Amino acid sequence: MKKALLTIFSLLSLTHFGQTFPVGHMSINFKDATRTGGYSISGGITTSTTSGRDVGTEVYYPATTAGNNQPVANGQFPVVVFGHGFVMGWDSYDNIYNELASKGYIVLLPRTEGSASPTHAEFGADLKFLANAGMGLNSVSTPTSLVSFNGKVSQKSAIGGHSMGAGSSYLGAASNTSITCLFNCAAATTNPSSINSASLITVPTLVISGARDCVADTTVQNSHYNALASSVKFHVILKQLTHCDFGNGSNFNCTFGQGTSGCGNQVSNSLAFPRYMNYLQNFLDNQLKNDCSAGQRFMDSVNTNSSLRAGVKKQGSIVCVTTGLNNSNDILNANIFPNPAFDEITIKFSTELNEPAQIQLFDIAGRVVLEQPIAKNESTLNIESLERGSYIIVFRQKQKVSYHKLIKQ
Repeated sequence: MKKALLTIFSLLSLTHFGQTFPVGHMSINFKDATRTGGYSISGGITTSTTSGRDVGTEVYYPATTAGNNQPVANGQFPVVVFGHGFVMGWDSYDNIYNELASKGYIVLLPRTEGSASPTHAEFGADLKFLANAGMGLNSVSTPTSLVSFNGKVSQKSAIGGHSMGAGSSYLGAASNTSITCLFNCAAATTNPSSINSASLITVPTLVISGARDCVADTTVQNSHYNALASSVKFHVILKQLTHCDFGNGSNFNCTFGQGTSGCGNQVSNSLAFPRYMNYLQNFLDNQLKNDCSAGQRFMDSVNTNSSLRAGVKKQGSIVCVTTGLNNSNDILNANIFPNPAFDEITIKFSTELNEPAQIQLFDIAGRVVLEQPIAKNESTLNIESLERGSYIIVFRQKQKVSYHKLIKQ
């Protein structure tokens, strides 16, 4: 029987997938010593008193208790930087940042370049700067109000945004080797050219757009997508969605500007939200958390026809590569048959168990669906009640752990 081993890290962290955290919030004034200008948040936490550009940022994160300036929850959390649209505030995206923070992400939202005459180059540089500054919170020593981030920020980050922020995300990701991936929603073109910048981006990228966007239409999004140098990239075009459907729908400037273009809303923002988050959440979970099952769910979504999607362009895959596992590497020497199976499997160890083993069966969402001790050399497990699909069997015996893939028919 051929056995497959998924990435060890992802299997060990399966029990953490899907955990929900209270959302904490801090206003932090980061300082970029290489530039000038910017925006400082009144009453925000200041990271440096030296000269430089103020990058006032609203930060939402997994916390021990919901609220302002609460301690960071225990765990390792990646960084997501999100840029706002033209004359749109960070709070126009509370649905996105609250969802991501509750699912274990540290989300940074810069408040710079919020005027009617923004400088795109500076905003792109702010996004790039914050990706590093966010990861730097892992070892910050001053001020003491930020110390609770210490040791809790994984060194993975993504840059993204909406409209102007989405276009600027290309500027921030160009020739940027410190980020893990890029994503954006309804990207507007920028000056300097976001399309030219796309040709300098090699990290995996997710582009999401609305089929009814009259501000930055599908042609604009495809121009960005086609220019990308990434070997792994996706463009998902969602039916009915307009330019302002990405976010909470509260921003008058976006709604008014969109209305003058002749494209009114067909669906509410609350209905649009799960449509694009289905792609974004799985993409980020795979790229920033090494969640193999999320990568599979994402690929299943883009490879399956959907009545909610007007089109999709894709290149490459984010499915984890499985590696054959020889019996000599199987420390518990277990055989599972039949596999695929319909109602029952037999588990047989080639050597006598000198101590009881524990068996756990995980679904692709990382949930334990079956669990029982095994004390005999040969045991059976009833799986008739499980849904069809792929599962991971984990055997544990003290410090020994073995992983096996099971297909339920």
